[in-house]
Amino acid sequence: MRSELTILKIGGSVITDKSEGAFERLKEADLREVCRAISESWKNLILVHGAGSFGHPHVRKFGLSPLGASKVHLGCLRLSERFCSYLTEFGVPAYPVHPFLIFSAEIVDKAIRNGLLPVLHGDVVINEKFEVLSGDDIVVRLAEVFKPKRIGFATDVDGVYDLNGNVLERLDVKMFEEMLAGIGESKGEGKEDVTGGMLRKLQRLYEMEHKCNAYVFRGNYENLKKFLQGEKVGTEVII
Repeated sequence: MRSELTILKIGGSVITDKSEGAFERLKEADLREVCRAISESWKNLILVHGAGSFGHPHVRKFGLSPLGASKVHLGCLRLSERFCSYLTEFGVPAYPVHPFLIFSAEIVDKAIRNGLLPVLHGDVVINEKFEVLSGDDIVVRLAEVFKPKRIGFATDVDGVYDLNGNVLERLDVKMFEEMLAGIGESKGEGKEDVTGGMLRKLQRLYEMEHKCNAYVFRGNYENLKKFLQGEKVGTEVII
């Protein structure tokens, strides 16, 4: 829909503490730096963020029962409100879109056309039963509709690592297929994650029909600023 549009996903590990036992613990300083970077270049952008320790621990504790779904969703709302409030402090007209209620590309499009920054987040959704809808899944769904020029994944690592632990400058589908047999889900020791890790992220990207370049990088101020200004950063994933 907009060839110059960018989709940026801020991982839950960037803005919340996902260490073992952490529960709805925000990384205040890191969140402010993320919002500062976004405030400098947010036009024609769709923002998505993970649930981090505001969502995953609830799923672990309560499952996806009706009570669990309620607990997860309310936790996600609390994180969304904090994130969007910080963005407005930096002068960004953040507009939260909550997937639990409705996942509509039309609402996202209207927000952009009216000068708002749509902010979506990982959540639970109701289909035949309650299901976790990860931020990565939301990014892929949005990409299929809006056909962005670039996709960014801000994480707590420097990029995609090869099997020797080195950060790759670029990753294409052939390289990914060669890595697939040996790579494990990059959950990180002691972290709670119910939506899969780096492997799942890459698989979802390579399943997309829309072809564009994506970047996986550490979500600090400098890297976010570079990405939003159109520069290469972290690992360039050739889709």
